[in-house]
Amino acid sequence: MRADIKVWNPENPAQWNKTLAWTTVWLSTFSLTFGFCAWFLVPSLAPRLNEIGFSLTHSQLYWLVAMVGLSAGTLRIIWTFLPPIMGTRWLVTFSTALLLIPLFCWVYAVMHPGTPYWVLLVFSLLSGIGGGTFSGLMASTNYFFPKDQRGFALGVQGGLSDFGTGLVQFVTPLVIGFSAFAFLGEPQVEHLADGKTVQVWLQNASWVWIPLVVIVTLLSWIFLRSVPVSSNIKKQWAIFGNKHTWFMTLFYYGTFATFAGLGAQLALLGTRTFAGIPDAPNVVALAWAGPVIGALSRVGAGKVSDAIRGGRVTSIMAVCNIIGLIGLWLYKPDSVAGCYIWLACMFWVFFWTGVGNASTTEQMAVLFPPLQGGAVVGWTSAIGAYGPFTIGMLLAETSAGVMFAVSTAIFVAILAINIYYYDRKDAPNLC
Repeated sequence: MRADIKVWNPENPAQWNKTLAWTTVWLSTFSLTFGFCAWFLVPSLAPRLNEIGFSLTHSQLYWLVAMVGLSAGTLRIIWTFLPPIMGTRWLVTFSTALLLIPLFCWVYAVMHPGTPYWVLLVFSLLSGIGGGTFSGLMASTNYFFPKDQRGFALGVQGGLSDFGTGLVQFVTPLVIGFSAFAFLGEPQVEHLADGKTVQVWLQNASWVWIPLVVIVTLLSWIFLRSVPVSSNIKKQWAIFGNKHTWFMTLFYYGTFATFAGLGAQLALLGTRTFAGIPDAPNVVALAWAGPVIGALSRVGAGKVSDAIRGGRVTSIMAVCNIIGLIGLWLYKPDSVAGCYIWLACMFWVFFWTGVGNASTTEQMAVLFPPLQGGAVVGWTSAIGAYGPFTIGMLLAETSAGVMFAVSTAIFVAILAINIYYYDRKDAPNLC
């Protein structure tokens, strides 16, 4: 697994291949996008499981969705340290191929409504593979660009891969209504709330990604190369003795955990919040919009953060998220208009958490040298991936109000730390 390229220095134009750098971004971004589709396949299917014959409680559904976050966060810790060991070519190819495991598992699950709950939990844990690869692929990209372009490159990669969280929830309703090929499996009978029944092919929600994953796996092996990076684990481990690692961990946990956690639970949370309100909007059909808004804002915010400093963007982002989360914490919809106000607050939070995902990543690229910066990006993204688990756990065991209150407190802490260390006139680490 040695490097394919012997000399690589992004800061020296003569030793930097821009074409290869951006090829790496695009192929690893496709891999991550489909990984996020595999990761968020469970949230897209969970609201429909009882309608096709499962008998799961609200708490069991919340925990089912939460498990993908527990798995993804843990796997990201492992993937954080793989880039200098495996090299980009092997890492992206291997990570992409692994996505086939959860996709085939959920093909089986939805075609067998008698599948035990513990097996569903195992399948959810396996879906976390799709989120777990993120830290390694993002850290790997960090090696390919000069410092003044890393923020934009990581913003593009992170933002477009985040798009997968909404893409799978948008595509699922479109593909489950028909069977394109008989060998893909028999339909399930879905029992709707109004008493009607329809035929659906929930396995299509997995099948649609499988050929795309195979294609990206092959392209990654053919077109990607590994650059020479030392695999000195001791140097990477040194990040844990740096206080800025822990501040960035809090920052990215607040932004990405909120983005991913609310993205995973929005369909279930909204359905429960709007219960009993006549003609309330169908949150399951709208759940894709929040993650897409956050993903698109992340792409644009990466460029803005490079231009005006990530620390300044993080301060603005924290204030805006505090406003949105307080609104969700205190406001309880009781009419159709109120439902749309609640959704507007939710989409506001998605937008600004997407901005924060980009600005905090840009801060890491400035605060740390490339090797340690890659490890910090990987570590913080690993902790951020626990968002679907922690938010799902709070919803399952407490209430939405408690969850929003805790999230508000996190962003207040982010704002205070960011202003003191990174965004004031005499800040010790202005960035």
